[in-house]
Amino acid sequence: MALTCDNALERLRAVRNRGRLAHAYLITASASGPADRLLNGLAGLVLETPPDKATSHPDCHVIQPESKSRRIVIDQVRELEHALQMKPLSGACKVAVVRDADRLQPQAANAFLKTLEEPPPGSHILLTTTVRDAVLSTILSRCIAVPLRDEQAGPPDEACRRLVGAFEAALLRKNGPDTAEAFRFARLFQGEMATLRESVSDRLDETLKAEVKLYRDSIDKGWKDGREDQIKAQTESIALRERDRRIAALSGLLAAALRQKTLPGPDAPEPVRRIAELQEAAVLLRRIEALDALRRMLASGVQESLALESGFLQVLAGS
Repeated sequence: MALTCDNALERLRAVRNRGRLAHAYLITASASGPADRLLNGLAGLVLETPPDKATSHPDCHVIQPESKSRRIVIDQVRELEHALQMKPLSGACKVAVVRDADRLQPQAANAFLKTLEEPPPGSHILLTTTVRDAVLSTILSRCIAVPLRDEQAGPPDEACRRLVGAFEAALLRKNGPDTAEAFRFARLFQGEMATLRESVSDRLDETLKAEVKLYRDSIDKGWKDGREDQIKAQTESIALRERDRRIAALSGLLAAALRQKTLPGPDAPEPVRRIAELQEAAVLLRRIEALDALRRMLASGVQESLALESGFLQVLAGS
């Protein structure tokens, strides 16, 4: 049964207080935000530190997709296993975090299985994913699943509001959205993603320039080249998380309209009420399912622009 982040954390706190906390949990959610909140809360419980400081705690070790291929590679897993074998630096427990576990390379996943099944004493392994179906079955079978219910995200940023507004307009178009409208929205989404990547890249490049200036007397070309590759990977990692968040916002709009359709309420925003009035429940459900299929397709690593075009064609203009 899917839980809210708060309910899940409350239950896990009760389990910990009874001394029954499992050694491995897989947190699944439709967007990275709720999964990260629960991850931070649970890591904070284990390490007895505030949630916002949990992943920077010296006994918390984190791996996530950082290679050019956006995969978690075997070297990262080996480093994580080595860290778990060391004694805790503070307290009696350690936490290993694997973000986006669906991005584990098969070799990396297989190398991790023994540690996942029998981690060193005092160790807890926390994995997250937004695409549970893409996680290897051998990983799933060794973890306690913690599925999270879709939640309303925090206040959307300007770009997210633009996308949701354009999505509303497409859905409210007279006679419904057509193929041309679907392609227009896909291009808008692609443009927003390009702008986001450029902004993130510029910000990280400034960080690199500051590092080069600070350490100019002690770095070599190899370090700089490696740092540039890392920044490219970090840029893509941030962009993909934001892409998931934007798709989740669109899905949230459709879910709100479906709730309004089946259980009308006076407090629903005007666009939600209008969408609910104009569209049948079956159509809204189909659009939600098409968005979910788009998210899974993007997570599989297909070419983004083609996936967005075909995906929004199904979401907005599919029969």
